[in-house]
Amino acid sequence: MLMKSMMIAIGLGGLCVHHAYAQEQADTTLNRTVVVENQYNPEVMDAFKINVLPEVEEPAVPEQHIDYATSLHPFSAWKFTPMQAMTSDEKQQKAPGGYARVAYGTRNNVDARLSYLWDISRRDCLSFDASFYGMNGKVSSSLPDADDWGSRFYRTDVSLDYRHGFRKVSLGMGGAFASQVFNYMPVESEGGEEAFVPGRQRYTSGEGYFRLASVEGALPVDFSFQAGLQRFSRAHDIPYLRHGSENIVHTLGFVSGAVNEEQKVGIGFAMDNLIHDAGQADYTLLRLNPYYTFDNGRMRLRAGIHADAQFGHDGKLMVSPDVKLDFFFADTYRVYVHATGGTELNGFRRLNELSPYWAQAGQMQASYTPVDLKAGLKGAPVPGLSFHLYGGYRIVKDEIFKGCPFVMDEDSPYAYVPFMQEKAKVGYGGAEFACQYKDWIDMTLKGVYSHWDVKEGMEALLYLKPEFALDASVRAKVYDDLWVKAQCRFEKRVGMKAMEDAESVNNLSLSAGYGFFNRLNVFAGVNNLLNCGYLTETGYPVQGFNVRAGVSVRF
Repeated sequence: MLMKSMMIAIGLGGLCVHHAYAQEQADTTLNRTVVVENQYNPEVMDAFKINVLPEVEEPAVPEQHIDYATSLHPFSAWKFTPMQAMTSDEKQQKAPGGYARVAYGTRNNVDARLSYLWDISRRDCLSFDASFYGMNGKVSSSLPDADDWGSRFYRTDVSLDYRHGFRKVSLGMGGAFASQVFNYMPVESEGGEEAFVPGRQRYTSGEGYFRLASVEGALPVDFSFQAGLQRFSRAHDIPYLRHGSENIVHTLGFVSGAVNEEQKVGIGFAMDNLIHDAGQADYTLLRLNPYYTFDNGRMRLRAGIHADAQFGHDGKLMVSPDVKLDFFFADTYRVYVHATGGTELNGFRRLNELSPYWAQAGQMQASYTPVDLKAGLKGAPVPGLSFHLYGGYRIVKDEIFKGCPFVMDEDSPYAYVPFMQEKAKVGYGGAEFACQYKDWIDMTLKGVYSHWDVKEGMEALLYLKPEFALDASVRAKVYDDLWVKAQCRFEKRVGMKAMEDAESVNNLSLSAGYGFFNRLNVFAGVNNLLNCGYLTETGYPVQGFNVRAGVSVRF
């Protein structure tokens, strides 16, 4: 294993998507139901997973009953989630604005969340969200001759957003704060060599913003503008990057106007001014997205470009297409061809999302996608059944690659996950199926195959890239308000010719819950039921078999 780590270190040493800003919808009980019931699900997510609202995909599965506050978004790495049907307006009116959850399990796994959406008046709305999750316990080390690792990771997030609606525009402001404390995996047993770099780390991030947006249709043009300051800092230096604070002046928005009922033109924009301490160069990334859209109900066209410019730190101009053509037929079928691209800002915030244990040998460039070609077919042949078949080819310059943990500095006996960049090409194809019968059973099956191609001699970069991934999820109502769920993810990593392959991801989890009074839900779950060992998407080893239980309430 040590030889494998050294080979990867040697191999690595050799070496946005446009942020579209959609106009906010008016605050309605429908939106509130989706936020409360869908985003703050009651089932405990794994550490380092992020709860996100599902993308609304066309065509919709025919309208059915929602079983609120039960569905876990399976595997955050997947973007596709079958569209949930909506209940009637009469039921939506009773949707509560508050949600609370708390759970605890083995290895001191904890998950807590509190959210509330408060209608102060007919024009004023305040939303609050706070969460705390993490673990503290023994995890099998992925390094040779090392004892079990006493892993500790806890993260706290708090956010607040206020909005006031005028007759034709809305005014908003808010902020967020996050604190993340954790420790690195030691190469040798605790109590060994004194480290120049501390084994414990603390990241903090915060932001504040101001937003002004038009009410859709109230003015000749629709617009939205948001500006704010984001900050990310580390408590302790890490190898090759002794200083670690980053400030970003973040600005984004759009302006659009209707030519007629079927046609619209507009432009989206985003600008990030990055200011670092002595460890990084300052630069600015400007992203523009002019576009034209046509929609007559049977055909939907979006024709535009991404024109992105970086000033400072090897400044350059990056241009890519933003073209989407969709045809709808037989009411519930859609065939599409998309040619997209853009840039992804690789600031400290994004690197932390990829892995909190990251380290880098040099400053990261923005990832630039000249083209991502994708074609597919979506459909819902019968009520409760939907499918999605697709394939594509993508080119990314300065793609981020992660290696297995290794020592980056002789002064530190701790293992870091190295981040390196290189051009990558990937052809991909996949299929997704979803089946639902009333509120009794809900099944999803998703699989994707990816063929990666990098410059000759750089194959070691692909060590943790997925070659084939399969996700399956089955949730069933056993009786009345009693439900059970099984989830499985299998991921085969890219095969290595000159070295041992990375272990495949193989995770099976089971959970169950019972609802009381349509507001209270108790649940329990078993994760990594097969007690498999592998490196997660963070580059660090996975927890073994663990159990968690908790309760959630809507109010």
